[in-house]
Amino acid sequence: MQMASELSVETQPRRERSRPKPWQFGKVTHVIVETPETSTLRIEVPDAAQFVPGQYYNIRIPIPGRERPIQRAYSVGSSPVPDHSIIDVGIRETPGGLVSPVLVREISPGDLLEVRGPYGAFTWTEKEAGPLLLVGAGSGVVPLMSMIRYQVAVGSKYEMHLIFSSKNREFAIYADELDELAKTNDWLKVSHTFTRDDSDSSARYHRRIDSEMITEIFGETSPKLAYICGPPEVVEKAESVLLELGMQADSVRTEKYD
Repeated sequence: MQMASELSVETQPRRERSRPKPWQFGKVTHVIVETPETSTLRIEVPDAAQFVPGQYYNIRIPIPGRERPIQRAYSVGSSPVPDHSIIDVGIRETPGGLVSPVLVREISPGDLLEVRGPYGAFTWTEKEAGPLLLVGAGSGVVPLMSMIRYQVAVGSKYEMHLIFSSKNREFAIYADELDELAKTNDWLKVSHTFTRDDSDSSARYHRRIDSEMITEIFGETSPKLAYICGPPEVVEKAESVLLELGMQADSVRTEKYD
């Protein structure tokens, strides 16, 4: 059995990350329906570069009437350990979008997709230690799930507390897996907040993420680092509260989803 330190991800030097990456075709092996509007595409990437939990890949597809393929960025929700060549890309359908409705509704196992990556500095490994406060809204949970799954894979045990905002239980991505992980790993706590269901007892809160909520969980966690991902208004609010609570700016990492 390998030790956790042997399984850890080495962050690439900055000059390596800045090199242009080629487009390549990855094979979709599984389509996992997560919620009524979100699916995970599990993709085999033949010449995959090592990715770090929290990073994303670009996917591009041809669109009828468009001269060139259209590309969008999607976070990886899987762990790079044990196999970084298998990526689980989380995709929420955007009504009226050009790319996400096709990926969520029309892709099947065996299809090939053009992918390029990984990209992004919104990353964590056990080398940065913890405790961690994770704040995710909607599909903003995807890169945070990569960090959680990675910690499970490498066997580190830094405290993580996830605040996760969804419409309701049905729309909470990874809800069942998060419940199971929290039951089997005492370092993980998950606090759901549902914005359109005020009666479901599986949620700790029943409102949008706000100052009071963040302040309360901040007091329970005493985080060294915070990772916030979601719509700009959620990210900016959470970041502002954490800075007011005394966290240093370089300890609060953010990723905004449009």
